[in-house]
Amino acid sequence: MNTGPASRHAAHPTSVHAAVTVRVAWSMMMAGIRIRPSILQDARDHVLYSLPPSVDADEAEEHTDGLVEDYLNRVKGGRLQHRARPGGGDLVLHAGLRARLVDALDPVSDAVLRLHYGDGMPLEQVERTAAIDGSALMAAQEGLRMLARELLGGEGLSGPWTDTRLDVALRRLANMALPGCPEPLELLAEHNRAHVDECPRCSRAVRLIRGGLIAPSDLLAPTQAGPKPEVLIGALILHPDARRVRRKLERVMGPGAVRAGPDVWLMSKDELAQMGPGIRSLVSDGVLPRHHLRGAVVRGPGRWSGAVLLGPTAIEAIESARARPWAEIDTLGELPPPRPTPPKATRWWLTAAAFVALATVAGIETFQPQPKQPDVPIEATFIPAEDGWEVTFDMADLAVLDVVALGADGLTIVHGNVRAARGQWATGGGAYRLYVPDPHVALLASSAGLTDLGALVEAARSSPTPLETLESQLRLAHPTVAWVGSPAITATADRPEDGPPAQPQD
Repeated sequence: MNTGPASRHAAHPTSVHAAVTVRVAWSMMMAGIRIRPSILQDARDHVLYSLPPSVDADEAEEHTDGLVEDYLNRVKGGRLQHRARPGGGDLVLHAGLRARLVDALDPVSDAVLRLHYGDGMPLEQVERTAAIDGSALMAAQEGLRMLARELLGGEGLSGPWTDTRLDVALRRLANMALPGCPEPLELLAEHNRAHVDECPRCSRAVRLIRGGLIAPSDLLAPTQAGPKPEVLIGALILHPDARRVRRKLERVMGPGAVRAGPDVWLMSKDELAQMGPGIRSLVSDGVLPRHHLRGAVVRGPGRWSGAVLLGPTAIEAIESARARPWAEIDTLGELPPPRPTPPKATRWWLTAAAFVALATVAGIETFQPQPKQPDVPIEATFIPAEDGWEVTFDMADLAVLDVVALGADGLTIVHGNVRAARGQWATGGGAYRLYVPDPHVALLASSAGLTDLGALVEAARSSPTPLETLESQLRLAHPTVAWVGSPAITATADRPEDGPPAQPQD
């Protein structure tokens, strides 16, 4: 990955910059993380890169906690995934509603609102911090929910008013800043003390400044205006069936590739280009099947901080890679087919009799019909599931799929002549998944469909081994059709009710 000093930008106004800085520092402090300037800057930049330019301070603050969790997950090397949006987005709240709520509180309820809903303390910690009995705190929490239900209903907002939804509303109201917040460098001025004491955001800022965790200057947006820094990110995805060669792929990619999931790596566009020859060599040598790798390159806001990619572009790159066909990688093009195996050299000391024998065998082999390769290969994995199989498969977009199964009703066609309709089984990651409630299953892939499949199935039903008979007849009639059967098929007429065999473990 590329590293370097952070680019300064002013894509968001000072009000948003200050609100995000305070919330980032507060969230990390509550999580027990030591706040150093570099960590504060990285976490804040990750949040700001991920927010739209039009966001206001209140909305930015609502997204900050989740984005800080996302940043910490990346620092720990966790799996990157879409972040859920904060709840309660349908609730339109305003400062007047907060004022009516605060005016109706007694001291215990005020402590619950400020410390539990505002600062994020569990009620047990509030009990120790405020020296208030736990039963009184729980009663105050229920009172706050009832009061919030009345106030929200009075605003014309509709339910259902579950405890979870009411807690979301109370959390937003508890963290809502008061209008007219002073400039960051004026927060400690005596004439702003009344506002600071009542405003959650300013109160936290002052506590963080006095605690030495941030400086007033940290709240100022950079004065040098400019666009957000951008990165060109490459994402590579390995098919789960090729995990056996994952370490070889990682050795070829080198330290420039950063793991972002079990089978996902991120790197800069330049580093992906440098990895190209090694990846192509793995594919050409037959170590890694070409249809088990795909990738994409995406441009977007963010920057590298060591091995951590800040900003939303990492998720966008992974999603773009999942939309690419297998064997295709941006900037590298389509991966090459494997090289043919080189013929073995004939030893000089072979006797004339051996040459004659080899020539005879070669002549026989030459005049025998050679097996044809499938027109449209299909990759499938089978997982036992409730008296049947959960089948995950991948095949060419224009190929036709047929699924046959052997169960209690004998040999049947479960799904026939399926092409575009298989989109109903799409997993969203470029593959498909379906469930077949029979002990023996086979998937057939062809380029134009099998018009005589019904007749072949009907003819094979009377056989003692119907599925094996069907496979033999099919290979004779259609040698270029791909056939993939469930593991350990023992297809017999007197045992169709047997359950699927145990899946072999890696």
